[in-house]
Amino acid sequence: MRYFVAVAEELHFGHAAQRLNLAQQPLSAAIKRLEAQIGTPLLRRTSRRVELTPAGTVYLREVREILQRTATAAEAARRAARGETGELSVGYKSQTLSNVLPLAVQQFGAQFPEVQLRLHEHTSAGVEAALARRDVQVGLLCPPLGDHTLITETVLREPLVLALPAGHRLTGLGRVPFGALAREALIGCHRELQPAVYDAIQQRFREAGAAPRVVQEVATEAALVGLVAAGMGAALVSASQGRVPVDGVLYRVLDGPPIEIDLVAAWHREAPSPLIGAFVALVRQAGVGLSSAALRPSAVSRRVKPAPPQ
Repeated sequence: MRYFVAVAEELHFGHAAQRLNLAQQPLSAAIKRLEAQIGTPLLRRTSRRVELTPAGTVYLREVREILQRTATAAEAARRAARGETGELSVGYKSQTLSNVLPLAVQQFGAQFPEVQLRLHEHTSAGVEAALARRDVQVGLLCPPLGDHTLITETVLREPLVLALPAGHRLTGLGRVPFGALAREALIGCHRELQPAVYDAIQQRFREAGAAPRVVQEVATEAALVGLVAAGMGAALVSASQGRVPVDGVLYRVLDGPPIEIDLVAAWHREAPSPLIGAFVALVRQAGVGLSSAALRPSAVSRRVKPAPPQ
């Protein structure tokens, strides 16, 4: 088809052969084979000139469109291979909305405007299950993971901080000793949601010779903070959640070795994708920025205005 277009545009076999960097004889033979396949002459040849037959005029128009679509399809395939187009589905736990996810999504959209980013909120267990079903291509969740076939990368490690109702007696301390929590009403997350963090908190209480007095268990950090704002008790939340101002809540750093919470990105080993790599890189970059930022306790009103649990 490319040979035919060259001859049809040049109307001269010699010029077309030169344009194609091809000898004239094989070019002429190729056009004859093409006409034989189609079953009708496309070119009228005389000793002085070459011209298109009516069939050749129609064929030229159609072939130009085919070649253009072929070139477009090839470029689309190359762009998809480079990760410039397509779709990426991401499973995430709600905690990431207060740390790495918003910035990563914003930057991903700026770098890949033609990629459809689909976000699915779950618990950590729900994200892992969505990965297993292949409902999502990459997940942001807290370890441990049961599926050891997944590739995982820690993208954020941050300490827990203490969320207190405004006016609480412990807000007068710059750093709160962990033992001071033994007498406090606490709000916590269910163990199955963050088993590693739950167990680390329990261990710190054992080391302090006390047991936590948990008055309510919830499913998200947003719910923790909302109930703290309502005056139900204190809670241990991630440092990034502590950067989110909420009326009626103050955050304080715990004294002693930090209790850290990890966030990992996970994806299937056998399904690598430039889009997954690019998204994880942006999440990693957002995590580095958060890890290097010091917690600044929010200056909030003493007026209690609880944030609704999610």
